[in-house]
Amino acid sequence: MSLALTVSLASAWAMEKDALAKLFEIVSREPSPVALEAYRSQALARAERASVRDGVAIISAEGPLFKRANFMTEFFGATSYDVLRRDLQAAVDNGGVRAILLNIDSPGGEAAGIGELAAAVKSLRGQGKPIVAYVGDLGASAAYWLASAADSIVVGTSAALGSIGVRASYADTSARDERSGVRRYDFVSSQSPYKVTDLQSDDGRARVQARVDTLAQVFIETVAENRGVTVDRVLAAFGQGDVLIGRAAVDAGMADTIGTFEGTLAALAAGKVISRPPPVARPIASSVPVRLAPVKPLAPPPSAAVVAERTRARGISALTPAGAEADRDEAIRSGMSVEAFRGVLAARSIIAAVRLARGER
Repeated sequence: MSLALTVSLASAWAMEKDALAKLFEIVSREPSPVALEAYRSQALARAERASVRDGVAIISAEGPLFKRANFMTEFFGATSYDVLRRDLQAAVDNGGVRAILLNIDSPGGEAAGIGELAAAVKSLRGQGKPIVAYVGDLGASAAYWLASAADSIVVGTSAALGSIGVRASYADTSARDERSGVRRYDFVSSQSPYKVTDLQSDDGRARVQARVDTLAQVFIETVAENRGVTVDRVLAAFGQGDVLIGRAAVDAGMADTIGTFEGTLAALAAGKVISRPPPVARPIASSVPVRLAPVKPLAPPPSAAVVAERTRARGISALTPAGAEADRDEAIRSGMSVEAFRGVLAARSIIAAVRLARGER
């Protein structure tokens, strides 16, 4: 007899007879504390947030995602890439962990840093510990970037997946400053005409747009590589910036199967392989009738500034060594020149060589 039933039978009740009988029936089915404990995960050794249950490490990416831990991650339920990376390594190093479950419920977050974290996840493929992403509710933008790097993706029936793309927003405070009597003077080196972007001009907005497009291209190409599909497939069928729900996401190839968190965890604990189905020519998922868009006139050729911005981004990407994806994303976002980025990489190589010679790590 369970403790709850014992207490219930020993209590005085002012309740209709049939309702009381139903209550006792429900209470009698209460599992024992030992059985309940089996459903609780334990803290993973040396991890900050990750837990482990039945040999499966559970690493949760919840809420908005940030590159580094801050007050949002401490008090408002957000998650940081640096904590996720350390917890991931703790799971890899723990001999008692047989598999890793990424539990994702996030609208996305910072572009800076997500490329490096996703690359770390992908590097675990085929290393003996399967890593599966589970999205029960929401895996959007940077959160989907992260999920795509796993061996496979399991989604809930109502989970929203996708929102592939990059967004940048700038606040125009000129009118407010004028009312407040605030004047600002910027002096920029004459050798660096593009160091400051004038968002009031068409050319300035075009350069920001080119920068956003370049980051989005990195995102799209990475998802295509991670999911084993073509870039054209991602562009056409992975939502075009929107999200797909449950079965539609699976049909499009964005995820591999429908499931539940407990079912996915139980399968990993039992050593079952949640494999990715072989690629097939799937139709493009759509919840609305397809309408042919009117033919648009050819766009004018890009301005010299836009061409220069795209050339800069391509040059930085070409120089980026493996493991430096976060540096690449930051350099593109900040407007760093190709020559400056080359200098940063060279300086880091020199510092690493000096530390190695000194026996430092």
